Amino acid sequence: MSAEDDGEAIWIGVTRKSAGAECPGCGRWSNRIHGSYLRFPADLPSAGRRVVLRLQVRRFTCTDTSCRRQTFVE
Repeated sequence: MSAEDDGEAIWIGVTRKSAGAECPGCGRWSNRIHGSYLRFPADLPSAGRRVVLRLQVRRFTCTDTSCRRQTFVE
């Protein structure tokens, strides 16, 4: 986790460190990373300044060949 204050906004960065995630389709655990990207969900201001959440999320490949989901986000 990281936090920065540039005077106009507070930037909060979060990255998960787990080894894998559970597929929401079949429940099987996967540690096969397909890719990653940043998300910026909206948040309310704090003390009159903008708050920016910077979430690094990973997309995993489901290892169950019979599962309808081929990939999923943690």
